Amino acid sequence: MRTGPVRILFVHSSSEMYGSDRCLYELVKRIDKEQFTPVIVLPFEGELSEKFRSIGVAVYITDPWVIRKGVFRSIRFLFYILKLPCSVIRLARIIKKEGIALVYSNTSIIVGSALSAFITRRPHVCHIRELYDSYPGLSRVYRSFLCRLSDRLIVISNAVASFVNPCCPQKINVVYDGVVLDRFIHADHKLPDVLTEWKKQKYIIISNVGRVSPIKGQELFINAARECIKRDSKIRFLIVGDIFKGNEQYMMHLKNMVKSYGMQDHMLFTGFRDDVDDFIESSDVIVLSTLITEGLGQVVMEGMAAGKVVIAPDKGGPPELIEHGTDGILYRAGSRDALSHAILRAAGDPDLRKSIADKAREKAKARFGIQNNVSAIEQLIRQIVTA
Repeated sequence: MRTGPVRILFVHSSSEMYGSDRCLYELVKRIDKEQFTPVIVLPFEGELSEKFRSIGVAVYITDPWVIRKGVFRSIRFLFYILKLPCSVIRLARIIKKEGIALVYSNTSIIVGSALSAFITRRPHVCHIRELYDSYPGLSRVYRSFLCRLSDRLIVISNAVASFVNPCCPQKINVVYDGVVLDRFIHADHKLPDVLTEWKKQKYIIISNVGRVSPIKGQELFINAARECIKRDSKIRFLIVGDIFKGNEQYMMHLKNMVKSYGMQDHMLFTGFRDDVDDFIESSDVIVLSTLITEGLGQVVMEGMAAGKVVIAPDKGGPPELIEHGTDGILYRAGSRDALSHAILRAAGDPDLRKSIADKAREKAKARFGIQNNVSAIEQLIRQIVTA
């Protein structure tokens, strides 16, 4: 019979502080330590590993064999496959050393954790945050793999559930991500220095917040911004975030786009910031411009919690969060014209912005609190380990 807290190995694909990284940190920080003892595996050192250690959580740095975009399209894939057994063995050793009772993969792009749980006969939970509609053939095979090697699948939205449902509906639990509401409701925010002049000039600030990547649609955002600037000179644009290491060329491409359009005075690239909340709070509108189908959209919930107008695509997870025209604005996914129209609509109507912002904040307070997320996951883990 088990005594003491249940030891859980949380395996994650990054060590930064973007959407899924923050979700894991807030879960581990708040999980009931009298019932659960978290142990963390991350692929490299970074801000996330430092934060975990600062709250007294054990962290191992080892490659859990994460599926990265582009790896299947080059000769590197052969070498990548050869690394898998070593990754699985290292994780299995950690599981045994730490007396782990349950393995928890915080994203579905981690392969090694599911296999290590299987060979050590530990229950495995996969937290699926991604949709794979761009790879229909591969996705059918992969979801079968996840279903077979997981005791429970936590999905972040009904949109993501629809991806897994044909394979193992009985294992699926929809648990929306949560937001630490105090970050925006009671926090004392500072105006970032780079925005002082824009605020002084009373510009409407439109922000794109998150990882800079081709799939995140910053090109779409820039092209929509170009159309907006032609019609409203009082709008300014922010891209808050940075690229994965090794993709510096893409950032240069975006900056060259802005320069070629003559938009240098209208758009600012902040790079990675640890004061993201201050940028959200200082913005009037938050735009999610992702080109892939977004599983949910952490920044959507954060923007709503901050009482901002959030503009997001009309497919995937965002329509589950936003009631169009009431507490946010949805636009036709991937359309420059639809996005620019939505931005101009929000920027040009202060009464609409206030109405949407007020309703968005109220919805966030009622539905998006982090404790809802933590309590639901704790309950699922109890069910698994006591089964």
